[in-house]
Amino acid sequence: MSYAVIRLPRPIISALNNNQGFGQIKGTTKKVGANYSPVPVCVFRRDNRQLLWETKSKTDGSYAFRNIAVGLECFVVAFDPNEEYNAVISDKVVAK
Repeated sequence: MSYAVIRLPRPIISALNNNQGFGQIKGTTKKVGANYSPVPVCVFRRDNRQLLWETKSKTDGSYAFRNIAVGLECFVVAFDPNEEYNAVISDKVVAK
């Protein structure tokens, strides 16, 4: 038997559990009004506080979480890597 390797331009997203799907959460990290990076950012389920994904913001301060169930209510936490400021939390964020 033979096989073929198919290379796709974008990875395929598949849902393995109730937390995953085709939704996204996007945002930017700012410090005193200016974009700030790299900042560790985490997204949690709101109902059971389960960590879903972790990332670091890009050089322009933007971040994005993909592969989250559409309509899932979450909260996002960003941490100051220099420990000058407390963590910032965005609550009741819904994946779209």
